[in-house]
Amino acid sequence: MLKNQQPVIRGRWLAFAAACGAGLGLDLWTKQWAWDTLRGPGGEAWVVWPSVLEMDFAFNLGSAFGVLPRVDYPLAIAVITALLIGWVLHATREAGAGRLRGAAAGLIAAGALGNLHDRLLRVDELGRHGVVDFIRVHLPWGTTWPSFNVADALLVVGVVLLMWTLRGAGERAQVTSEAVTS
Repeated sequence: MLKNQQPVIRGRWLAFAAACGAGLGLDLWTKQWAWDTLRGPGGEAWVVWPSVLEMDFAFNLGSAFGVLPRVDYPLAIAVITALLIGWVLHATREAGAGRLRGAAAGLIAAGALGNLHDRLLRVDELGRHGVVDFIRVHLPWGTTWPSFNVADALLVVGVVLLMWTLRGAGERAQVTSEAVTS
């Protein structure tokens, strides 16, 4: 590794750690809040914005916003996610998107770890493992988006940011190769 790349790599990993730590902390805290406040016979939905947004407890035994069936191998999925994140952070060396790419990967890791935590440790009254979802968005045409949590939002935002930084890297590589061949 070249000496001038060390600060880029260090900054990327620091951004990763900060985003992962903050995201995971926020996710676990909000899920515990939903578990304690919104669940059970006394728990009622909190209407944040009438006809648009509410907080309502849901225990998701499936995956992908409850649309896909139950996942039997959550640890394997988390390990594969971690390996892909590590590869993306280490394989790309350009300076342009270092910290942003690290933060994006940290958000993805936080979301994966937050949902893994629930799948392994969160058990309902019937002894089933699942994920706490509590954010419900009502769509203008009268339907509702599937309930989700902070981890799901972190995963989506992280993937979009990561794709954006990788797209930018591809454009920079193309411009550089065109300049060399001109």
